[in-house]
Amino acid sequence: MWTLANRTPFAAFSGFDRDKDGRSYWLVWAKATFRMRYQRTCLFERKQVDLFRAPVWREGVGVSDLVADLDIGLPKVRPDVVVTGHAYRPATTAIDEPYTVSASIGEWSKSLSVQPAMIWSDRLQPQLQSGDDPVFLGFSQTFGGTDQASDTGLAQEHPGNPLGLGYWKTEAAAKGKALPRLYAQGAEPLKQWDGSAEPAAFCAIPKSWPQRAQHSGTYDQNWMRRKSPLLPDDLHEDYWQSVSVDQQLDHAPPEGLTVTLTNMLPDGGDASLRQFTTELPTLQFESMTRFKSRWQETPMTLQTVHLFPDDGLLTLSYCGAMPLMSAANDVLVERSELTLRGQSGFRVRPEDTECFDGLGMEV
Repeated sequence: MWTLANRTPFAAFSGFDRDKDGRSYWLVWAKATFRMRYQRTCLFERKQVDLFRAPVWREGVGVSDLVADLDIGLPKVRPDVVVTGHAYRPATTAIDEPYTVSASIGEWSKSLSVQPAMIWSDRLQPQLQSGDDPVFLGFSQTFGGTDQASDTGLAQEHPGNPLGLGYWKTEAAAKGKALPRLYAQGAEPLKQWDGSAEPAAFCAIPKSWPQRAQHSGTYDQNWMRRKSPLLPDDLHEDYWQSVSVDQQLDHAPPEGLTVTLTNMLPDGGDASLRQFTTELPTLQFESMTRFKSRWQETPMTLQTVHLFPDDGLLTLSYCGAMPLMSAANDVLVERSELTLRGQSGFRVRPEDTECFDGLGMEV
């Protein structure tokens, strides 16, 4: 009972969850990992990245960039695109000049402006720094931050991004501090120490930040009396989206789309490498569950496209949610079988074809 037979070469997991109306679901999750190749189709990666069963932080929990939210949960309304990597200055761009970093999948695209490394001088003017390391594409490098030296004696956080750079409450606190490196495309970089900008990054957003928390619903005394431990009535499905709106796809990408990464890999002086292109793999899963002694199929929908340019990897996460109506029906779930019905947009090394043996697939 409650088992999953994973007949694919990809990572998979299953379990139960309940929505805000108390409906119970039997969920099957899958995650596929591929190696990106320049101007070629991706390769199946034998060492698969497991499903994230907890949020993944770059360093400390809550005090660094959120690399990825958990993969295990209720399905999202729209697929997310997450990018974990760095911006690399093109060899032909001077150290005091900005440049653009971007990602695109088919018609979807997002670009950020990368500014030179600057600090506020003693006269509170932007002052160029000599170092120019690759810039991590997270909220720690865009506008925001926490002023620990506030006049109030309490740390003052930027409400939308406590991790960032450039948010100060006093002139004394700003002196010698770094300016933001990442801005939304077309946004003006800071000119004054008390200026502001919209935080812009490619990383995931923590659930506690207002961008997501505004959709989490109301947890008050009325909720305590009527709904706890269920989710509140006014929770919105957008709460499950882990990235900003401009990184949410309208629908699952069709076959044959091109992934383009601009200035996310060092070019080594080769201008052609500034735009890295590959094909986005496409998978069709079949999830069958034996429930009430009958087999039922549950559609598997794309949840997250996660790009790891530094590691050369790409992952695709999927979820299938079978409604059970009542939690009392949990015991009627016997088992599920996950199989690969179709695929395109990737190749398999000869030594890895055994991973697909018995699947009835041409690789």
